[in-house]
Amino acid sequence: MPASAFDPLTDRAFLAWTREVCEQLQLEPGRAEESNDFLAFLGKHFTLNGELPADHLAPLVQQRRIDVSTRWARRLFDRARRETGLGIEEALWSEPPGHREPTGLTQVGNTTILAVREPDIACETGDAVQGYVMDRYRTVWPVCPGHGLGYHAVLVGGAPQWECSSGAHRVPMPGEHHR
Repeated sequence: MPASAFDPLTDRAFLAWTREVCEQLQLEPGRAEESNDFLAFLGKHFTLNGELPADHLAPLVQQRRIDVSTRWARRLFDRARRETGLGIEEALWSEPPGHREPTGLTQVGNTTILAVREPDIACETGDAVQGYVMDRYRTVWPVCPGHGLGYHAVLVGGAPQWECSSGAHRVPMPGEHHR
């Protein structure tokens, strides 16, 4: 199938395959109408390989989740080390797909990353790094410089951001550019 003729919003075979493999792998791909990097990922594999069976797609999904969460975790761990002055160790772990977890396990600290869209992975990873720093180092991070309160990861307009606990404002997560 020529790549130029493929439209993931209208291609019936792709949409049916996406529903089927996502159900089999227990994934929530997000709405097609949204900017959706995971549907683009699936579309790429569909155009290259056709209707991959779920068990062949699972390791690709996990590798993507590992790559995206690792990229975000490293940014966040680096920032936490700089801002706290602590020797914070990176805590990243994964397990291959199996019967218990169809797309494998990807963990940051003690938190399993379940999301498949990059902005959602970024928020889950932000929460995971924050929880790990608190649990392991007994330190609140990140902290709003204006209020002295902890930030919390939120998704706003499709972009991962830190929201001040006062609710007064948000700032982009490291690596996220203003849109």
